[in-house]
Order: sequence, then structure tokens, then C-alpha cells
Amino acid sequence: MDVAQTFPDTDTCISMLKNSPLFGKVDTVLLKDMMQNFSCMQIKRSDVLESDLGMHYFHIILKGRLKITQIDPDTGKSITIFLLKEGDGFDIFPLLDGEEHIVFPVAVDDLLVARAPLEIVREWIKQHPDFNSAFLPYVGKRLRELEDSHKSSIFHDTKTRLAKLILRHTEQHKPPHAKHYPVRLIHDLSHETLAELVATSRSVLSTQMKKLREEGAISSKRGLLTVKNLQKLRHHGKENQ
Repeated sequence: MDVAQTFPDTDTCISMLKNSPLFGKVDTVLLKDMMQNFSCMQIKRSDVLESDLGMHYFHIILKGRLKITQIDPDTGKSITIFLLKEGDGFDIFPLLDGEEHIVFPVAVDDLLVARAPLEIVREWIKQHPDFNSAFLPYVGKRLRELEDSHKSSIFHDTKTRLAKLILRHTEQHKPPHAKHYPVRLIHDLSHETLAELVATSRSVLSTQMKKLREEGAISSKRGLLTVKNLQKLRHHGKENQ
């Protein structure tokens, strides 16, 4: 993990931050001033970040994907709490309450991340209404995702949870001349990572993926996931409800 004090291209980084739900409404002049408190991190794919990194800094993903995992120390099993993309921030919990939050962030891709000290970001929340007005809905969205994931793990079987996950990231309209519906964010993830997202084992996940393929709901060729029949997948996403 390499940390730089300044960004290689400030204007490009500001443009990336403007695409974030947290900074999209912030005035550009103010954002340039806020940039003085950021440093830049470059993280290689598959690297695991320090588990207590969020106790010191708040991070914004500028490029790439990051999964936030938790590991059972007794069994070694892991689950992915969040799969974060460009524009997302982490770790929210220490920013809010200052308490320790042990998670294991793992880079899914090569990452470019902006980070600022927690105390500075807390001041932004207090002092800048445009940032605050975006921050609160963003926190609400993350909390809803946790609630939905918890409910699904209790009330739904693995096939339903998998269908719901794929549906959540599926484009609802085919591009011109396309045979299938594109899947975003999770389209090229390994079965191991998909299993972590739906709280199951890799073997069970692979079995359910095979069933969805055999039923003609999805296609998975050369590591690329697409949806062949949206109605069939929606049907599976409603089971056990």
C-alpha cells in the first residue's frame, strides 16, 4: 500500500470526487480547499488493508472496488458486509461514534483512494451544509443495506438471496443489439466473493449458480455474469417471501 501526500492530478481527483454521492453537491471552490486535507493511497488488487485503518482516516474510493469483510476467529469463515465502488466512503462507524470497528477491507481491483483524518471530516459534517446534507442520506443507505442483508439471511434461502443480489445490480433494459441484460459491479466476481456476499459457502453458491444457468435465468461465460431472462430471475428473487 503506497501513500502519497498529494494527488498526481488534482483536477482529475476533484472530478472523481464530484461523482461521489458524498461530494457531488459540494461547491468546487470549497472542494478544492477540502482537498488540501486529503492524501492519496494506491492499493494493489487482493491487498488487505489494516483492520484499524478506519480509526484514523475516512476514505473515499476514486477508482476500483473494495469489499469490507468480517471473519469469525473461531471458524475462519468470512462474510462481506459491503461491496464498495467508486464514490463510496469507508469506514463510517468510527467516524460516527469513535469506537473501534474491526473489519478487513480487501481490494477487489487496483484501488485509488483519497483519505482525510477523521477529526477533519467530522468538522466538515458540522460546518458544511452541502456535505452534511449528502452524508446523512448516504449513512441511511448503508444502514438499510445492512438491514436488508440481515433480513434476507434469516428469511430467504441461498437461491433467493443470490437472485436478489444479481437483480440488485442488473440493468433493467438491454443495450441495443444485446442478447442479455448487463450486470454491474458484481459481474466478474469469483464464486468465493459472491458466496461471502450472500452468506454461504462457495460450494453451495456454485450449485445455485449452476441451477440458475440451467434454468436459463443467467449466463456466466469467461467469468462474465449476465442475465438472460429477467422474469425468471425476478421469480426466484420473490421466493420465500
